[in-house]
Amino acid sequence: MTDTARIGGWLHVAQSVATPPDGSDAGEVIRWYRQQHNLTQQEAADLLSTTQSWVSKVEKSKLVPGVAELRLIASKLHIPPERLGVLPDRSADAIPKPGQVSEAGAPHESQEQWKFVRQELNANRAVLGDLASELYPKSHVIAGTTVLTQPAWLPSSPVELTDVKLNWLADSPPKPSITGGMEQTKGVRPLAADGEQFRLYSRALRDLARPKLLDNRVSYRLLDVDWTGDRGRFGFNYTTYFDVLDVCEPAAHEFADAWLRAGRKRPSLAHLPLRRHIEDPFDLLARPMLPSINTLTIRRDPIDGHRMFLHRRDAKATAVAGGMFHVIPAGVFQPAALAPAHQSNDFSMWRNIQREYSEEFLGNPEHDGNSLDPIDYDQDEPFRSFAAARAAGDFRVFACAVVLEPLTLWVELLTVAVIDGPVFDRLFANMVAVNEEGAVVSTDAAQPTVGIPFNTEARERLKSEPLSPISRACIELAWQHRNTLLAS
Repeated sequence: MTDTARIGGWLHVAQSVATPPDGSDAGEVIRWYRQQHNLTQQEAADLLSTTQSWVSKVEKSKLVPGVAELRLIASKLHIPPERLGVLPDRSADAIPKPGQVSEAGAPHESQEQWKFVRQELNANRAVLGDLASELYPKSHVIAGTTVLTQPAWLPSSPVELTDVKLNWLADSPPKPSITGGMEQTKGVRPLAADGEQFRLYSRALRDLARPKLLDNRVSYRLLDVDWTGDRGRFGFNYTTYFDVLDVCEPAAHEFADAWLRAGRKRPSLAHLPLRRHIEDPFDLLARPMLPSINTLTIRRDPIDGHRMFLHRRDAKATAVAGGMFHVIPAGVFQPAALAPAHQSNDFSMWRNIQREYSEEFLGNPEHDGNSLDPIDYDQDEPFRSFAAARAAGDFRVFACAVVLEPLTLWVELLTVAVIDGPVFDRLFANMVAVNEEGAVVSTDAAQPTVGIPFNTEARERLKSEPLSPISRACIELAWQHRNTLLAS
């Protein structure tokens, strides 16, 4: 079951009504939240700097923590303190501020400051992305958006995904010069408990503000983009998710920190050493680039009106783009699972998009983990039905642009899927309102999965909502090419 929360006077965000225990037993609450974050007792113990036995006793109510311990548990496991029967510490010296010095020692102060900036980053990504875009020449910004691109990355018109070819570049590319461990990232890597800086941003994220979905996986590194006429060709090799995250999220964190220090005004490049060091953000060899594939889904209905779909990404569940309205589905380009057989089987943008539809529209578990057998996309559902609809011409996917998200400088492929109304209703009859990454946004509280009209009025009204720069770009490009995309 789902409920909705009304926002902005016209949109509704679906909310799950499945709630954790009522707080009468702190042990039950702790266990519930630990399991929600997919943590073992040992992993929770590591976060709390204690033992698995201690966590077990607390969860079984054989040991009752003190107020300070409960506050620590709430902080580390992302539990609202009131659910554990304690109030947040609101004393003036407990609220971290830029430049504040703590009596708890340098590591504690460094980590609290880092967490404060991280929270501000997640709460303001849409605004910060727009501001970051102002640092770059207008010639690199797609009109009506704040995303960055260059002529070689922008086709003259949408290209059917069947006409986008992927090439595997067998020769290993030169080692990137821009990595997460270099000197320019030190300013956004806090001190660990031993007084040494975290070696990588991902380590700090894991230990201090771990989202529910944080997994380092083999991924496909983008090395070449070429649009020739009405066709596209991309070249790839290997990278990992953390290789990319450890550059892109520090760039965003650095910007948020400088923004706070400037009184919530746009900082200059002089205060952004990492961003300044990325001299050419479009250089595919200078740093590892892992494309996210972002698909604006349009239910095509010429009679009752076309509709599009967005969702609000949960900042506590996802490592990037949290807190914003984003297109659905979206996901990084990587194999479904860890076994080598998946790496060739899943080297397909269409298959990546299919998996994201399965997960984000239908609520199916992520296709990852330790499965040895690759997915049989020809026989397994819902992939078989997706493919049949596409073969019949009722489920068309177009590539519109390759861009950089301005805040993180993450490379993104913007796509639009146009699905005929009756086919959409059949394929997504069991569409979920809440998935592991967020909740859908709708104009109808009674029908949380009905989406948003794809028309002039909604497009204008969405400009005042917390749209991710990527979502705004998808909508603007789809609107610009709507006659082509929606033609029967």
